Amino acid sequence: MKLTKKFTTQISLCVLLFFFTCVLCSASNESQTHFFSNFFLNSNLGIRVLTEHSSIAMAAEQNISRTKSPNEAFLYSLAIPGMGQIYTGAKHGYIYTAAEVALLTTYFLLRNNAVNTRDDYRDIVRQNVIFIGPGSFENWDLIEDFEHATQYENWNHVYDSEQTRNRTGKWYWKDLDPTLKDEKDSTIEFDSKHRLEAYDLRQKANDTFQTARTIIGLVILNHVVSAVEARITTKRWNKKQTESDGFQIDVHTDVSNGSLTGALVFKRKF
Repeated sequence: MKLTKKFTTQISLCVLLFFFTCVLCSASNESQTHFFSNFFLNSNLGIRVLTEHSSIAMAAEQNISRTKSPNEAFLYSLAIPGMGQIYTGAKHGYIYTAAEVALLTTYFLLRNNAVNTRDDYRDIVRQNVIFIGPGSFENWDLIEDFEHATQYENWNHVYDSEQTRNRTGKWYWKDLDPTLKDEKDSTIEFDSKHRLEAYDLRQKANDTFQTARTIIGLVILNHVVSAVEARITTKRWNKKQTESDGFQIDVHTDVSNGSLTGALVFKRKF
C-alpha cells in the first residue's frame, strides 16, 4: 500500500513537472522571452484584442504613429538631397542639401563661363577670317565650321569635303599671305596668331564644358547617395524609437478566432 502511494506521488510529480515544462516552452515560443506580455491586432477585423495591460496598447499605438516610412524618405532625398534625413530629424541631411546648392551653383557658373569663352573664340574667327570670293558666316554651322576654322592655317585645308567648302566658301586668316596656299616647299612654317588664339579659347571652352558635365554627374550622385542613406537613416530611427519604448513589433498568425489570419504582435519587456 505504501509502495502504491509512493508510486502515485511520483507519477503526480512527473505529471506536474511535465505540465510545467510544457507551459514554459509554450510561453517561450509565443513571446521569445519570459518577461513579455503580448496583445494582438486582428488584421482582418481591425479589432484590438488585449490579453492584459491596456496601457501597453495605447503606448504601442503611439509608437506606431511615430515611425517613419523609409520609402518616403528615399523619395524625398531623391527629389531634394537631404530632405529624407530632415524628415526623420537627422541634421546631417543639411550637408546633402548644401552640397546640392554648391554643386548646382558651380555648374551654372562653369557653363556660363564656357558659353562666354565659346562666343569669344567664334568672334575671333569672324573678325580675322577673310573670304576669297563669295562667302558668308551666315551659312556656317555654329559648331562644326567654327571649330574646323581653328584647325587650319588657311582656306586650303585638304581634310574638308567639297560639300563643306561649298558651304563655308574659300577663306584665309587675314594675317597670312593667301598665296601661301600654292607654296610647294613643305619646310616653310607659317601659322596665324589669330587661329592659335581662337584655338586656345576653343580648347578652354570645351574643357570647361566637360568640367560642367562632371559636376552634373556629381549632382546625380548626390541625389542617389542621399536617397539610399535616407532610407538607412529612417530604418535606424524607427529601430531606435522601438527600442527606446521597449516594444518589439512582429507579424504572426492568429488562430484564436478559429481561422488562420495574419496579426501584428506587440511585445513589451518589463
